[in-house]
Amino acid sequence: MRETLIGKDKHLLEFDDILDFVEYAESGPQDGHSRGNAEKRVKFSGGTWEDAVKQAKTGNPELVKSFFDGVNVLNAMIEEEKCGEMRDVTGEYFDVAEYLSGEPECFRRDEMGEHRQVVPVYANFAMNWRVSNEVIRNRGCGIIALCDELFRSGFIVDLRLVQCARGDGWGFDGKYYTSVKVGLDPLDLDTAAFIVANPLCHRRIFFGMLEHVLNKRECGSYGTPDEYDLSDLFNSGLSGFYFVSSNHSRFYSSNYSTLEATKTHILKMIDEFKESAEQVIVG
Repeated sequence: MRETLIGKDKHLLEFDDILDFVEYAESGPQDGHSRGNAEKRVKFSGGTWEDAVKQAKTGNPELVKSFFDGVNVLNAMIEEEKCGEMRDVTGEYFDVAEYLSGEPECFRRDEMGEHRQVVPVYANFAMNWRVSNEVIRNRGCGIIALCDELFRSGFIVDLRLVQCARGDGWGFDGKYYTSVKVGLDPLDLDTAAFIVANPLCHRRIFFGMLEHVLNKRECGSYGTPDEYDLSDLFNSGLSGFYFVSSNHSRFYSSNYSTLEATKTHILKMIDEFKESAEQVIVG
């Protein structure tokens, strides 16, 4: 773990991988509130502290399978309805059935726009207590489905899993940015699933991490979800995607209430991306 002070009362904590993140959280106060296993907390978190540590370290095959199934469903939906695939007599590839039937416009070409070398995708996993576990899961599927669509369209995706909490007297002061690296070639689905689609990450491991860095067994509400400073994350003129915290004005649980709703939202973000190469798409 590397901690950097990036401004007055602004701390950046960077973790090399999920194990680095979990081991740091485990080293905090052993009687920390994050470890409490009262029935209400277990239901809210989606499991016990022991469940969180085990799933982070060794994975959760059932979660990953359901997560992967959800991503596959979304990918199929997006493929069916995405705009920008043009029919023509020439193109990048062709539809075999239409070619054999004699259809002259059997070729397709992708109209995502000029391919860029790298597209940053930042997913803020700071979710408040009002956000349901189902919304968290669907949102995670949507983020990975978007990355997969970008990969298949020829882009290099720079996926960052981040979190931001602001104290302002809620048990601690200041602002804490957290960043966890995830393998991309191929995509480390276990880590991605745990961080963006499993409430145990934010509602157990992040709490444990904050208890460690502050040396407190309880940090009040553990902060208010807040936003990353995108000016430090995106180079000028480079387009990318930023999935906001649950406190952002652009966050609506209804966008992720079902996989169908998630598909609609992700397609809208893709359409925005096509329109301009010089903006950060927020959703």
